Amino acid sequence: MIFLLALALVLVQLTGVWLRYLPFAHTVLAVQRRNLLQLSAGWALLAFLTYAAVMTMYEGDVLRFKLLVALGWIPFFLISYYCIPRGFVQHLFVIGMQSLFSILLHTLSAFLVIAALPPDYGENMHMLALMYCYLVLFLLLIPLERRWFSQLVPAQRFFQYRHLGLYIASMPMVVLFAYVLPIMDNQLYHSMPERLGRLALPIIFFLIFRLVLTAAHQMSEHTAEVNRNNLLAQQLYALREYTRLNEEKRQAMRVLRHDMRHYNRLLSTLLDSGRIREAKQLVDKQLADLEHTTMQEFCANDLINATMSIFHYHLSKLEISLQQKLNLPRDMGGMDMDLAIVLSNLLENALHASMKQPVIDRAIKVSAQYTGRQFVLSVANRFKEPLLMDSEGLPYSDEPGHGAGMISLRAFVRKYSAQCDFRQQGGWVTVMLYWYGEE
Repeated sequence: MIFLLALALVLVQLTGVWLRYLPFAHTVLAVQRRNLLQLSAGWALLAFLTYAAVMTMYEGDVLRFKLLVALGWIPFFLISYYCIPRGFVQHLFVIGMQSLFSILLHTLSAFLVIAALPPDYGENMHMLALMYCYLVLFLLLIPLERRWFSQLVPAQRFFQYRHLGLYIASMPMVVLFAYVLPIMDNQLYHSMPERLGRLALPIIFFLIFRLVLTAAHQMSEHTAEVNRNNLLAQQLYALREYTRLNEEKRQAMRVLRHDMRHYNRLLSTLLDSGRIREAKQLVDKQLADLEHTTMQEFCANDLINATMSIFHYHLSKLEISLQQKLNLPRDMGGMDMDLAIVLSNLLENALHASMKQPVIDRAIKVSAQYTGRQFVLSVANRFKEPLLMDSEGLPYSDEPGHGAGMISLRAFVRKYSAQCDFRQQGGWVTVMLYWYGEE
């Protein structure tokens, strides 16, 4: 009987491994899945031998049996955390919800076993019946478990802020500890009111938490709509700025044409009188004035040119050095609008970050290249203070009004299946995007 009980306990904990895998299943790679399977199977064998040895030494000890049930999941959880590289808060949330679900099944099993078995069968038989009743309930509820746990993890935006993510992830664990600690004693079954309370608590929590997630989803939809409106306003602002810059250049050109007659007479007088040096200075001044009337061309694409022209103008006013090297085609198949939005947001973030640095340390580098179908965009700025990073490796800020840049970046990454590399080293913050255009 001891070996059957140890086997049942291992199988119960393996069901937890499967439930904790489901929320991440759609993003787990084949090699990660294989590692999870192999390591879990290997530890399951060691756990079986360990449980059998412990229960043989302390046969019929209810407290030690409960401790094995309550703590045996830890090695399996660490294996999942190692094999499925996701944020700790997401794993913490999943283990909390899975544990509450397991407690619910344990409580239901206790009701069924008490109704089916008389007390004179002994505690070992009752513990064995509890474990196998749990497994039967688990098998019967697989369709519901698959559906519910596959959609268990909230969207990444709920975890990207450190304090909010920990708050959300910790809620199930807090309820779990409040639930488990009072029953960690040497008593196999508690009173009917206590069992009913334990049965009701997970159900009530699931309902409340579902309500919280629904409200949070509605809030995120509202936030997404606000962000879309902000992006539209940003595009309109860029259009107005580019129009204003063009109007400034046209006005400067009109003034230059108006002064051309006076300039020619003055140049002729200087040449006639042999004042070559002054004539050359006049020509240089005229060339400089003429330079101010032309819009600098950064690449062949008009939208990217407009974006770069606006920020080149603002950066020069703020004494922020700009190094740029852009090689993009004129026709980008409609991609240029999305790229212009991302580039605008990244440059705006770089501008705000540069303003926090000493004047001599303000610098921004922009590079955009394409070869065949492959595109590479890089935006770098000097920034010495450490940045806050979310679980996706992107920076975030707890300050209100920030974060639109990362929202547009994530949208671009999803839409074009791009790879994003964000790093901070040597006093520079660099974001690089790699993606492929249409054939």
